[in-house]
Amino acid sequence: MIIRNFFHSVRKQKRYTKSVLAMEKSKSCEVNVLQAVYEYPPKLSRAERQVKAAHDIEEHRKMQRNMYKNILLGVVIIIIGAVFASAVFAKVLLILLGACNCSVGGLMYWYYSLSRDADVYTRIYEDHIEHSQRMGLSKSYLHICLYYEEVEKSYQTNKGRLVCVLKNVEKSSFVVKDKEGREKAFVPEDGMIALSFKDTKGKLVLINDFYEKIGYPHKEYNKIEDEEDDYYSEEDMKWDRLHKHGL
Repeated sequence: MIIRNFFHSVRKQKRYTKSVLAMEKSKSCEVNVLQAVYEYPPKLSRAERQVKAAHDIEEHRKMQRNMYKNILLGVVIIIIGAVFASAVFAKVLLILLGACNCSVGGLMYWYYSLSRDADVYTRIYEDHIEHSQRMGLSKSYLHICLYYEEVEKSYQTNKGRLVCVLKNVEKSSFVVKDKEGREKAFVPEDGMIALSFKDTKGKLVLINDFYEKIGYPHKEYNKIEDEEDDYYSEEDMKWDRLHKHGL
């Protein structure tokens, strides 16, 4: 009796597991129904990811070599200034020049490491945008889920940022995540959020295809067409094939 109940419970657990897996699969299908209009970074195949990884490693090594060269050159300049320079002015100048060279090498490598934003993305959908951007020079990222219906209007700044003026924020969310993974809510200042794009194409998709939904000013240009398409007749073409009007 005990053995029969044990096998019955095992079969029941298997059926439950299968039903859960089926529910999860159906949920994932429902989630994938809404396809992104634009996505950055784009999805790459396995071969493309391998090529990109190899390129990133080589680029990282190149930046490291440049940093070491600048630091080594700076140290040599400092030694020359401290040991071989006789005049005080020349000694101080060479030491400062060497220190600046070392600093430039370190700063260039630091800036390169900051530019490799692994957590920056942009996914544009028909009704909202999912976007992530770095918070200044820190290692924190602002994760944005912005619904177009909650955007009153938008415009660009001189630095190319897309500023969205918000209204009645209910569905949209703004979260700051630091390098340790801790999250905290972000409150847009003065009801505005500024989007900075790693890829310019994502911003162009928004302002060209979704300008009505985000309230972005859009200009329609008149297309000028030549009404006299047959300005050059067959007789004209005989003597003026280059359209120089007899000049």
